[in-house]
Amino acid sequence: MVSDISKYKSHPDKRLPVHIEGVLKKVKKRTSLKIAEVAAIFHDLGKINPNFQRKLETGSDYDNQGYDEHSYLSVYSFLCYGKSNPIQFKELLNGDFSKLWSLVALISHHHGNLPDFNKGILKETPKRSLEKFLKTNPYLPFSHFLNDEIKFKNNGFSLDESISIFETINFNKGEWSKNALTNFIQTQFAFACLVEADKRDAADMSGYYFDLNIENSVNGLLDSLTETFRKFKSETSLNKLRTDIRLEAVTGITEALRNGKRVFELTAPTGAGKTYTLLALANEIQQQKENLGIIYALPFLSITEQVQGIANKLLKNILPVSSKSYNERLEKAQELFETEQTNENLKELLKEDFIQQTFDHPFIITTFVQLFETLVSNRNSTLLKLPNFANRIFLIDEIQALPPKLYIFFTAWLDEFCRLNNSYAILSTATMPDFELINKGELLNYANPIKLFQNYQKPIPILKPDKFFSQDVFNRYQITIIKDDNFVISALTNHILEQDQSCLVILNTIDDTKQLNENLKEFENCILLNTHFIPDDRSKKIETAKQLLDKNEKVILISTQLIEAGVDIDFPIVYRDLCPLPSLIQSAGRCNRNKTKPFGQVWFFELVKESGKRSAELIYRDEAKQFLNFVKQEISTTIQEKDLYNIQKKFFSFISTNLTIGENETKEGKMNMIECVNNAEFETLGKFQLIPENNFGKQYQYYVRQDYGDNSYDELLGLMFDAIDNDNFEKRKKSKIAINLKIKEMSNRILQVRVYNDKDAPNFENINKEYFNIRVLSDLDDYNFETGLEIKGFSML
Repeated sequence: MVSDISKYKSHPDKRLPVHIEGVLKKVKKRTSLKIAEVAAIFHDLGKINPNFQRKLETGSDYDNQGYDEHSYLSVYSFLCYGKSNPIQFKELLNGDFSKLWSLVALISHHHGNLPDFNKGILKETPKRSLEKFLKTNPYLPFSHFLNDEIKFKNNGFSLDESISIFETINFNKGEWSKNALTNFIQTQFAFACLVEADKRDAADMSGYYFDLNIENSVNGLLDSLTETFRKFKSETSLNKLRTDIRLEAVTGITEALRNGKRVFELTAPTGAGKTYTLLALANEIQQQKENLGIIYALPFLSITEQVQGIANKLLKNILPVSSKSYNERLEKAQELFETEQTNENLKELLKEDFIQQTFDHPFIITTFVQLFETLVSNRNSTLLKLPNFANRIFLIDEIQALPPKLYIFFTAWLDEFCRLNNSYAILSTATMPDFELINKGELLNYANPIKLFQNYQKPIPILKPDKFFSQDVFNRYQITIIKDDNFVISALTNHILEQDQSCLVILNTIDDTKQLNENLKEFENCILLNTHFIPDDRSKKIETAKQLLDKNEKVILISTQLIEAGVDIDFPIVYRDLCPLPSLIQSAGRCNRNKTKPFGQVWFFELVKESGKRSAELIYRDEAKQFLNFVKQEISTTIQEKDLYNIQKKFFSFISTNLTIGENETKEGKMNMIECVNNAEFETLGKFQLIPENNFGKQYQYYVRQDYGDNSYDELLGLMFDAIDNDNFEKRKKSKIAINLKIKEMSNRILQVRVYNDKDAPNFENINKEYFNIRVLSDLDDYNFETGLEIKGFSML
């Protein structure tokens, strides 16, 4: 059998040594981590398994009892090699035993997800199946294969070790936690590089879109920004200040880069032109550090679309990645394949899909969900993007939109990630959190952030924001408290009707917006906006409001907090129900935004429901109640915008002192993310969701058809059944791409609904089976453009 070692295959049309060498080459391109390199050599070695080889030849299991797996056999061969080659083995691990746990996890789980190391890296059942297999297959030529085919020299080893050799890799929490953060990030990154290289090599995708286009992207952005700034008119004081902010920020980051800094903060008032400034800063880093791509991340889809509009004016070649984004190159490849179904067109389609899945593009625009959930993920499919987080500039806009307990956690995580992977980050907002890492001495070491983030350096400010916040052009409104302990919807209605100018009213719950809209329905230009409207209609409503404002016609726009940040709209009067300080400042940022009058008016109040409950306390619960108390104490009389800068500094200092850093809500309860890292709990941390599902009732997705003849959902099911029925991997993958494109096509008519009681949920047609977690609204009379979706019970968000 040794004489046939060159004939082993990894895939039906690929020899095993060719695949291993291909994966190794692709891994080395991504990282210099030794654990990634060793894992690449051993990851598919178990495919020498004769049962696996027969399965490749026949396309089916050899027999009902035949062990045809390869991952655990690969791990076993690695450990046998280590026992027979102790000196080489020690050199591979560099004397660090924690690398052994990581290596075993990479090899054994490269077709799955990273596990919790402290609960056992290997499962018992596969180990026992392997043990049974080894009794009848003790002489497989692993050593010869490594020496002769892979040129990985070793002193020879055989598979005569007991299965108990697995016991030598029992996890040691104390040893791991000595350098937990680096161990965690490097294990995760090595795993991601292995998975990406494995899939890329199996699909014969040798080209890297990033490499082919990064130079044009960098130069194109420089040329476009230069021309755009040349055309900017500095006639108004606002535009002059925007230019001053940009130039000072570029000077600041240039100096910080000389000092070896990697993570920066840009604090500037709303309306200061932060998007263009961020892009100018990114391009400055590109000019100094060369060939770094950009990932521009924002909290909400509505803002990503606005930034995409600006980016498209500067660069034609950008890749937006979100649940709604349109990928022109992928769409064209799909259309071409549907027109002419050749293997060449299929491969092109698969290539474009892989570019999107892996973020293999020099300029990405995406959401916080995509960015932050990837950074802590354990999942094979999600981590495909992570290798392309190296050699990047992260532009993280509206950073305050993160949950407050995660401000420092993710900033410190980014600081370490950037240091390890040649990346940079700029955090931007008008309401910058305090990133000072305070020693929580009362916490156990495994939960204490200062013990985990030992190398942490605060982001470097590249602008002196106080001098800009104090400028008259950024002192655009005053906030006045409505002092009424029983300020109910009817009182709010009367207050609004007394105004002569257009009003934006931002309330905390959907129910409140609907009640106010009902009270104001006699007013001709009253527009209701909340998450019970499909995205298409939301966009139309915002556009209608803008048109009325441009015509100087009075309009009342009633909204939930979805309009708080990123929506470029300018009202003379804004109403805001009680909320934490950052939300108030973001809401007020829609008032007199362009300084068209000396002062706009923001009315701040505490809405009371008929039951006597405060609406704000229904949304801001538990620790968030402290934020409400803070804002009530600090804003008790009329203040101007310029006064808010110092108040917000006090607020973020209060947060960093009083909140547990890294604590997060999950379906199972509270999770301390710092403990997860110290315990090597990859799977537990991988359950992190930026927007927890369990806070405000159950969430469902409803597709609202254009009319009863709309059969988009049925077409989606047809694509799904095509994928299920197709045995060919590439054709099945093509069907999955078509499914994703179809869902994106439907997304502008899909809305999210939260209900506390299932009986309050709207009726839906596909009651027997909700494929893709999408419900099809039964009665189209339950939805209309004016009031949105009708819900029986109480609705919050």
